[in-house]
Amino acid sequence: MPRLSRAESKHTRGSATGAFTLAAAMAVGTAADASAQTREGQFISFGLGGGFDQISCEVCSGTPKSGLAGFVRFGGTVSDRLLLAAEFDAWTKGEEGVRQILGSLTAVALLYADPEARVHVKLGAGAVGYRASEDGDDLTALTPGVIAGLGYDYPIGETLSLSPFANLVVAPFATLKADGDPAVSGATLAMLTGGLSLTWH
Repeated sequence: MPRLSRAESKHTRGSATGAFTLAAAMAVGTAADASAQTREGQFISFGLGGGFDQISCEVCSGTPKSGLAGFVRFGGTVSDRLLLAAEFDAWTKGEEGVRQILGSLTAVALLYADPEARVHVKLGAGAVGYRASEDGDDLTALTPGVIAGLGYDYPIGETLSLSPFANLVVAPFATLKADGDPAVSGATLAMLTGGLSLTWH
């Protein structure tokens, strides 16, 4: 096995040290840029993932079903600890000829413990809608509901963050309508979703 000369060995060690120093400087610079990111102005977020819905009533099976989920959020910064926004969340699943959609349009507040915190808690309220369609027959509902969520903002640029999220939407006391006519009262609509989102500040 060939051996390096002393000069070559010294040059190799110097190159490795230089490369390590450069990589460390880049990492520190990136971290500094990320930590310097502040919450200000308007923002927009897009999230995609999956989750479960549950429709509970006297004649419903109440079995949670998995499906695709996502959200869109647009809002503004009140302070470095409080953001307000309008948010649309949706869950959907198609199975055995039945397409189900559960969605919510809510006003939400994102709360941070301090200006440098990355974890946020989300609370809000608004309207929750449900629709199940099969061969032209529709089962629908539209009712008030609430949303709660949890997320973590990981800065990947001066104005961009990557955030894992989890959301829970609940709407009790809903009335299910069959083709527009009231069919079942006292139903509970719920969806639990999670995934990744991008936020532009």
